[in-house]
Amino acid sequence: MSPENQKNTAYPVTYLPISLIICLPILIYLNSLSNQFVYDDETILATNYFVKTLSNLPNLFNANYFKSSGELSYRPVTTASYFFDYTVWKLLPFGFHLTNLILHTINVALSFFLFNRIFKDKTTAFLCTLIFLCHPVLSETVNAIGYRDDLLAATFSLAAFLLYIKTRENSSPFPYFASVICFLLGIFSKEMAITLPFLIFLYDVTLAKNIQLKYKFTRYYSGYIGAILFYILVRFVLLRNPMETHVSYPNNSIVENIFIMPKVFASYIKLLFIPANLSADYVVPYFSSHTGISTLLSILFLSAFTIIVGKSFYYSRTVFYSLIWFLATLLPVLNIIPIENIMADRYLYLPSLGFCMITGHFIKNCHRKLRFIRRPYCTLSIAISLFIAFSIITIKRNTTWFNNTALWANTAKTTPASFRAHNNIGNHYRETGMLDESIREFKYALTLNTGYIQAHNNLGITYEKKGLIKEAIEEYKAALKINPSYPFPHNNLGLIYAKANLLDTAIDEFKKAIHNKPDYSEALNNIGVTYIRKGLNEEAITALINAVKYDNRNVDAYYNLSVAYFQNGQPDKALETTENVLALNPNHKEIHTLLGLIHEERR
Repeated sequence: MSPENQKNTAYPVTYLPISLIICLPILIYLNSLSNQFVYDDETILATNYFVKTLSNLPNLFNANYFKSSGELSYRPVTTASYFFDYTVWKLLPFGFHLTNLILHTINVALSFFLFNRIFKDKTTAFLCTLIFLCHPVLSETVNAIGYRDDLLAATFSLAAFLLYIKTRENSSPFPYFASVICFLLGIFSKEMAITLPFLIFLYDVTLAKNIQLKYKFTRYYSGYIGAILFYILVRFVLLRNPMETHVSYPNNSIVENIFIMPKVFASYIKLLFIPANLSADYVVPYFSSHTGISTLLSILFLSAFTIIVGKSFYYSRTVFYSLIWFLATLLPVLNIIPIENIMADRYLYLPSLGFCMITGHFIKNCHRKLRFIRRPYCTLSIAISLFIAFSIITIKRNTTWFNNTALWANTAKTTPASFRAHNNIGNHYRETGMLDESIREFKYALTLNTGYIQAHNNLGITYEKKGLIKEAIEEYKAALKINPSYPFPHNNLGLIYAKANLLDTAIDEFKKAIHNKPDYSEALNNIGVTYIRKGLNEEAITALINAVKYDNRNVDAYYNLSVAYFQNGQPDKALETTENVLALNPNHKEIHTLLGLIHEERR
């Protein structure tokens, strides 16, 4: 065979797998591009002034980050991605979902190259990647814009790992520095990327050859350790969030947590093997007794898993490494340091790579290990069957994330004890005018979690809409008893007091709302209107300017600002501001009356 023919023959072997692993995730997640903003997307993007103005970018690197962005953790890389998406797409969900899909596709490609390095076999690498690109448990991370931090942490971790391997091969400083920078970007995307140095060290110890650990530590590992120390300095000293809420262990008991987490771990394993009944809000029941059968079974399962990990070291170093990868990357989200949600699909995005390595390795070698599978084409049949099954589940799961109604209806079905699901269904009922049904859902959510502050606030809104003012006030005060800094009940109480002509009391409530949420455009508009009613036009103008600053589509705030200017003897300013009202809503009812008064004043 001529060299030219050899080259042509080698071409599909080299490029066909890469082409497939790039095209397949796009096809599987294509229907996600029509999805709307759901769950946390609303607060992170739709109502978040911070990411809508590029002039706020410097605030990513100072203490104003937390106050302006509303974030609890310092993840500036993720927030920066929202800035750039909004610059291009404004509030068009398609663009944000497209970015998530591109990131997942990049992660698929990077994982293929990493698997190829670990197994030194393109077939095994392709099988591992095939599972990763279509696994249904990853659909939450790809579909929810608010969980992009997991995608970015994986992107930079995988890139850093591959650059480190390249550094080992040619001792060039450029890939090494790029690797450390990628690692920094990873941990500033999400904290769980901090496990990367351990994975690199384990790779050197178990899979690489000719390892000189002392040399590695001084020349390579020290860079990653320095990056971790820099992150700790920034995260906990220089830019520590003063508003970060303390999350406690279940029932404030570390012992309770120790008995709960084995069940969470076992549930994760089950979801990876059998991705059924996926939920946006898992409810892990607390245990009143530590002798329950589910607890004991989970502990036994964890013990067996630990034994398997130890045995695998002698059976196969790659299997051992895959298992440790899964454990190491899952450890940060196993509630050792308390987190708000102790179980979620998105936590499996990076750990699932370990599962994919084990499964791909098994599929590749199953015809050698199992007597009833005697031919290699059976391996292909298993791989194709698994890919088709997972892809169908994922494509269907994408439709669940279409909008909030679909998401929370599905969540309530799969997880009936989810108080968040019932709260969000209550919001849907209220928006459609089904107030009695809405009240029923909020009350049910509160039976599931009596301290659920959002349900108290939403129940108050629904009572107010029904004209039950006394009941509404009771619910708002119940919410504030749980958290006096929660801004929304303060704003809602202010509206009730303003309607009752208790203007000073209303202003006090609006001020509390604004103090706890400085970019709260609605509260700024409401206090501006109240100032106008009291004849305090200068104060009203200041408040309303801030209202439109934080939400440049707040048509009511623009109208009220026009009124304040007019009543303050500034008709030219008032006329200029009315243009914003007409641009946003040409059919605004009161604006034409105001325009008539302004023109009469200017004559």
